[in-house]
Amino acid sequence: MIRILVVGIALLLTKVAVADDAIAQLSERVKMKTQVMVLGSAHLSTIQEPLAADALQEVLEPLAGFKPTAIGVETLRPEDIIAMQHGSEAYQPILQQFVGTRLQTLAEQQQQTLAVTASQALAAMHELLAEQSLDSAKRLQLLQYAIAGYATDTAALQWHYLHRQAPQDSLSSELVDYLNRLTSTNNERNSVAAALAQRLQLNRIYPIDDHLDKDMYAPVVERLMPSYMASEYMKTLQASDYITKPEQLKQAGLERGEWLPLFQWFNSEAYQQQVINTDRTAFVDKDLDPESALARFALWEVRNLNMTSNIMRVVTEHIGGRVVIVVGANHKVFLERYLANMIAVELVQFNDLIAEE
Repeated sequence: MIRILVVGIALLLTKVAVADDAIAQLSERVKMKTQVMVLGSAHLSTIQEPLAADALQEVLEPLAGFKPTAIGVETLRPEDIIAMQHGSEAYQPILQQFVGTRLQTLAEQQQQTLAVTASQALAAMHELLAEQSLDSAKRLQLLQYAIAGYATDTAALQWHYLHRQAPQDSLSSELVDYLNRLTSTNNERNSVAAALAQRLQLNRIYPIDDHLDKDMYAPVVERLMPSYMASEYMKTLQASDYITKPEQLKQAGLERGEWLPLFQWFNSEAYQQQVINTDRTAFVDKDLDPESALARFALWEVRNLNMTSNIMRVVTEHIGGRVVIVVGANHKVFLERYLANMIAVELVQFNDLIAEE
């Protein structure tokens, strides 16, 4: 019986290996590949004082040299926002946290002004983005449709191109204030992605984040919290190099204007190993309740798998091109693991660009 079981397992593993090899060979035969760089970043919005306009110059220069044809950021897709608005009640706190009442109100106002639904606004936005050139009037129109369709990063990019000015009465004072805040924040969506897009004259920034797992999130976290609060490992984690080193590098950036080392660290192999072996291991084999901890990890993977799917949507529009995805650094190792299995995707590392300079 044992011998039969061993033979069965061996045959199964052989079949898996053959399938993996066949997929690898298929990937090698593609006629063109799309280069994808997952840029791990700190969440720079946590920095209170405004960054200087040229603070991230050393980060942006190698990215501009890579010449991406598309840029993605860690924000919700408009289509998902619309779905969540009409979905489970569990999504309402997520919409409040990651979209906000202010944007939802401004979007509804623009929908009324333009006499469109959010979906119709997105369709109109895509039509404008397909045009070869955009003058100021078309950029203003694009901005209006983008806000009506919850595409905030593309709207903010147009506001940059319009030099944060619009004809009188074309936009409400509330919307102007909102756009001014979006385009002056330290958030990496603005300070890295939008700044890079402007250098390359790109007209769109793609949202690739996902929170559709949150309809299952609350009960899992409720079961996890007792062991999480009592965990000795989680207490030691807060004092570990995984937490303290990024803060030290961030402080060096604030004091000396040296931001490149922070991005180099977040995109290093050493940091990616810490994400796995210091951070995420807490949910696998430490002192948390196993069932709820693994359920929480499963939801983390759901989110990253959905983010990977959204990245592949961007790849679909840029076959043979170059894509930069700006995300929180602890997503990078998981996104790259999944993307490495995609046909015709070639991963590119930020630190390799630095080494080539």
